[in-house]
Amino acid sequence: PNYCLDLYFNGTQKESIFDGKRSRFYDNYQTKFWRFDRSRPKFTSPTTLTLPSIPKENRIPPHRFKNISSYFIEKYESSPLGYDHGIDFLIEYNPGLAVIPPKIKKKLPNEAVYLLSLRVTPANNCFPHDEYKKLPKAVWEAVLLGMKNHLGLALLDDQYRILPGYDVVIQLDTQIGLKRTMKEYDSPTFMDYRLFVLNGDLYLHANVDTVAVSKLDLRAKGFGDGDGDGNNESRSIPPVRKHGNENFDRPYKLRNLYGGDLLEVTLQRQFITIWSGGHGGKNFALFSVPNVTHPVSPDSVYVEINITPEHHVQQVLPDEYDQLTLQQVFELMWKKGTKKEKACQHR
Repeated sequence: PNYCLDLYFNGTQKESIFDGKRSRFYDNYQTKFWRFDRSRPKFTSPTTLTLPSIPKENRIPPHRFKNISSYFIEKYESSPLGYDHGIDFLIEYNPGLAVIPPKIKKKLPNEAVYLLSLRVTPANNCFPHDEYKKLPKAVWEAVLLGMKNHLGLALLDDQYRILPGYDVVIQLDTQIGLKRTMKEYDSPTFMDYRLFVLNGDLYLHANVDTVAVSKLDLRAKGFGDGDGDGNNESRSIPPVRKHGNENFDRPYKLRNLYGGDLLEVTLQRQFITIWSGGHGGKNFALFSVPNVTHPVSPDSVYVEINITPEHHVQQVLPDEYDQLTLQQVFELMWKKGTKKEKACQHR
């Protein structure tokens, strides 16, 4: 639309635009924060990646792309478990990328430089809009709103190539007791994974009802076995309980759904929420700033909450938290009359 074109190419530090068609008012857009052609870093070794660990039978055959609506209908009809299980195909997208920090890198193959994260799910809006319009309502909901959303991870070398055998798909929500059903909720537990390195630790970011983060640890299979590495014992601790905080800060080794066992992934603790002070929130950017006055002290950590209509950045302490009850969360952010309210009343 013309108003988007004008906003994108001619935006200034402060401006107001009224779109009569949609009756929406835009104020204080700061385009320097979202014009990728002005703010992006230089491209190096651009590539497109897919996870070899995903079985061939879970891939959409390329010859079906031109008539994808019929493929969706066929897969829906052959997937009797419906929304909660998800249609039996997988697509990966929304990549996150981080340089592997030194204390984790020493437990991985020498070639490993980057860690890639991906959302792995049948839920998608990747094809022409007209193809989705052809779908019956139940199929449309299963394709766009299904509850199957996995975490994909892969080790990359310095040219962004996946190290053979070191990519995995993890069914995260089921393993830690947070699997949702369509009866109670209208979205899966975790979506849109991203990675950040803060003060030498690797953090996994996920969109839930808010934004949640946890520390990750990685190691190659067999690393440290028999040499007294304290991590080996802690990796067998059961997952945290859904209620209470008995094991909140204890690590849990995740099982790989696909990809074998060469790459071992551990959640260092349960997820905690970054509270933005408003409703929900998603896709935060975390970054750290060195302490100028005390160079040996840990970096200060900040989170970019929003870039529009105003640039909102706040400092956070990613390793400190207060545990709230479900009712407190509801009172802060859930709207009355929603599925989430009913779920809250039954817990």
